[in-house]
Amino acid sequence: MTSQATGSTGHENPRLTVNGAVAELWLNAPARKNALPLSAWQAIPALLDGLGKNASVRVCVVRGVGGKSFCAGADISEFAEIRSTPAAAKHYDDINVAAFKALKAVAVPVIAAIEGPCLGGGLGLALACDMRIAARSAFFAIPAARLGLAYPPEALGDLLEAVSPSDAKRLLFTAERLAADEALRTGLINEVVDDTQLDQRIDALCSILSNNAPLSLKAAKRAINHLSRPNVAGEMADLLEDAELCIDSADYREGCKAFLEKRSPRFTGG
Repeated sequence: MTSQATGSTGHENPRLTVNGAVAELWLNAPARKNALPLSAWQAIPALLDGLGKNASVRVCVVRGVGGKSFCAGADISEFAEIRSTPAAAKHYDDINVAAFKALKAVAVPVIAAIEGPCLGGGLGLALACDMRIAARSAFFAIPAARLGLAYPPEALGDLLEAVSPSDAKRLLFTAERLAADEALRTGLINEVVDDTQLDQRIDALCSILSNNAPLSLKAAKRAINHLSRPNVAGEMADLLEDAELCIDSADYREGCKAFLEKRSPRFTGG
């Protein structure tokens, strides 16, 4: 068994480790509950691209550094600078979506090992994984409505693969947090285990998947990903236009400002 680490040397950027048949993508900003800066989102596709060149890898696990948080989403403290215009915000969303797509494109099964907060873009990363195993401490939310922005339409397809349209609307309309048991009920996650059992359960799943036929798993993943996503290409332009209206709104600017000032936003609908 050999272990290796790859990726940027940036102290908050993700890192990829490989130990025999198991690769692990570590979300690496524990001081911020693994809320990822832009550089971290940008680093994810290149890290995962290398997995296809390693024939020994049979499964990939995504988890947060520190043992307390999966990912609290994007680092909102950056938004005033790097999402300052509609074009910049659209570019940021494109980078997020590229990270989600990179996870879905990994040929081997990908498991999200979730503890603590799994919010916004962090939930997007988890939904892009094939399986989501959560500790009982985990909680889930999409806070876009509290920030005045729209969740990327392409990422909503991953949400709708996991939950019903009604439960998706509940998450997006209310921005409320779901505890692990409620997330399990809706289908947002696959399993809940006690916090002390999470590593053991992930290890057991990795062992099972590593010993199954790689070509069978690859074929199943590609087929399910293709068949479960309806063809919405004709409507995507309209959906993106709706999202861009949010990006260019006063409510979005108010939502980000209120978050940073730790107060309730005052939305006007403009």
